[in-house]
Amino acid sequence: MANETDAIRDDIAALKKQLADLMKHTSAAARAKAEDLKDLPEQAGETLREQVRESPLASIAIAFIAGSIVGRMMR
Repeated sequence: MANETDAIRDDIAALKKQLADLMKHTSAAARAKAEDLKDLPEQAGETLREQVRESPLASIAIAFIAGSIVGRMMR
């Protein structure tokens, strides 16, 4: 019975260590992803500016259509 209890304690200790390691890796990955997402709005804005520069008339038409749709939905 004592051997089984010791084995269970060892298993629990190993699981605790594995869980702690997993949490360290997960938090590091989450931090890295958050850093990537922090730059996303700036990148999207720059992409949009480039598209407007390349096709200004199409951009105006798309903005007008989108505004018309939103205006109709707001009524």
